[in-house]
This record gives sequence, structure tokens and C-alpha cells, in this order.
Amino acid sequence: MSAYGDITAMATLLGGKDPDDTEAPGPSGAPFNPSALPVSKDDGVAIPAVRPGKKDTKAIWDVSELVDDFDDDSEEEGEDGVGLSIPTYEFLYKQAINTADAFLGMAHNKDPGTRSCEDMVLKISLPGTKSMRELDLEVETDRLRLRSATYKLNLYLPHKVDADEGKAEWDAKSETLKVSCPILDEEYRLGT
Repeated sequence: MSAYGDITAMATLLGGKDPDDTEAPGPSGAPFNPSALPVSKDDGVAIPAVRPGKKDTKAIWDVSELVDDFDDDSEEEGEDGVGLSIPTYEFLYKQAINTADAFLGMAHNKDPGTRSCEDMVLKISLPGTKSMRELDLEVETDRLRLRSATYKLNLYLPHKVDADEGKAEWDAKSETLKVSCPILDEEYRLGT
């Protein structure tokens, strides 16, 4: 049977006469479309309620015990009793290129994306902070923690970094902290 024959047979089965006529009336005389299909009634069978999951006897810990080691920012208070606020921040990236790369196009494995960058810079705006001595900063391979009397920032970093080779610079004029770290190469990220 051909496709046209299949359509004709289905149209006949559904009560339509012309398969090309989209406004062909259905068995009741109204145009046949999905809204014309009969709605099934409730068959009276109760829908079972969702049961709470059974506790796994072989589990080492319960899901409720799995807590991220980052603190909840909304619960902690500063020295003056007011909640700590999250500072504004932005990620910037640095790429090492020279004149041959820029003008002769010799950087074959470089592109404008972050995967071609060597360093990641986190710029954090901390208004009201007077010096870097007021800040407690901890940088790890995949996260950063910053705390002061008025600010608290806990971040997972978008790239794994070499925290031991990183540096932090304080700009007192703009009250900004810049944390620069080398991005670890792809082999390290893949664990090879």
C-alpha cells in the first residue's frame, strides 16, 4: 500500500472523506481535530499515593547528612549583629600572546575562549573596607572563601587553578581586591 493509500484508509477509518480536506467533518459532523476526541471518564481506580523511600540498610550515610562545607550566607552575622553581605565580583581572564601571535597569526592553538587563557583574575568590590588586613582569604584549587566583618563570599571557581602560585592585590582607591591564579592545564583537569 502506498502512503496515499494509507492516508485514505485512515481518513475513511476516522470518518473523513477527503484526506486533503483538513476541515473534513468527523463522525458527529464537527471538524475532526484532537479536541474532538472523546474524553475518557474516571474509571474509579484510585491513584496510589507516593510512598516515602525505604531506608537503605547498606548506606553509609543518609542523604540529609550530605551537607556542602560552604556555610549558608543568610545565617551568619557580622560584628555589629547585621547579616554579612555578598560583595559584587567578576571573573576576568588573561592570555599570554606576543606580537607574532597578534600580527602574524602564529598562535595556532589560541582562540578568544577561556580555555586558551593562562590566568584567571577574580575582581571583588568591597566598599567600606580600608585595607587587606581586614580580609580573611583562602584560595583552593576549585574554590575561594573570603570573609571580613561585613562581607562573606564562598565561590566554586569556573576553572581549576594553582592556588600556591596565585597572588592577591588590594587597590585602596577603588576598594577592590584582585585575586590572580594560573589556570591548571587540561591534562591536570583530566587527571592524567
